[in-house]
Amino acid sequence: MSDLVYGIGQALADGAEDYDIDAIAESLRQQGAQSVDDVAADEFWALVEKHALPDSTEVSALDRFMDELAEAVKTPAGTPALWKRGGVTLEITGFSRVNMVMPQPLATFRLAVAGGVPVRLTAEETSSWPCLWETVESHLDAWTVEVRERRDAYERALSAKTAASLALIRATAAADHARQALAEVAPETEDGERGETMSKNEVAQYLGIAPGSVRKQMSRWGIEATGERGKKRLEARYPTAEVQARAARRPGRGHRSDLA
Repeated sequence: MSDLVYGIGQALADGAEDYDIDAIAESLRQQGAQSVDDVAADEFWALVEKHALPDSTEVSALDRFMDELAEAVKTPAGTPALWKRGGVTLEITGFSRVNMVMPQPLATFRLAVAGGVPVRLTAEETSSWPCLWETVESHLDAWTVEVRERRDAYERALSAKTAASLALIRATAAADHARQALAEVAPETEDGERGETMSKNEVAQYLGIAPGSVRKQMSRWGIEATGERGKKRLEARYPTAEVQARAARRPGRGHRSDLA
């Protein structure tokens, strides 16, 4: 803050907010003044009055409602007047277009809140402008609260959905990584699952040999089969860990260096 602006504020004291101090300071600078004391008192106060801010006139909520309703009732005869703000709608029939005095004995007022059924207001609720506005405002406030609560609930649910989606992505990635790690030590069975034993066909596929050669190869390696009940008959099953261990150690083309 410059010394000039500070000096003006000090001179105006409690009335400073009623004047445009920046404009006063700029006018004084144009006159070559560096402080308030550089100009005569009468010139200073004349300049101050010149830059007085206009009086702020705030329209009350009731006055605003009355003005809006006065515009709404300017409809052709027989056409209901509609006033709406947010999710609240007020439908009026029979309201005088030239006489705004309340009550309006020939008028019917129906109030509806978004998602609800229109309700006819009572004579007491429409007995005066303050009574009518109090009724409308209470519904408007209730609607505002409900909207805020539902929006908060939606945002919480949306955040939970986003978090769940991210968790699913991470879980899927973790499952894929675990599956790849498992694939290094255990082959998939014919039904897509992994187990402690392998069928003849699974061993053949894993070793890259003909199914008819599996029994001979297993006998050469000293791996014994166990009998397990299959879908139709008893079938030979070979221990997965032993098959993989011997396959990893075998020399030549079938050597599994990745499992060594």
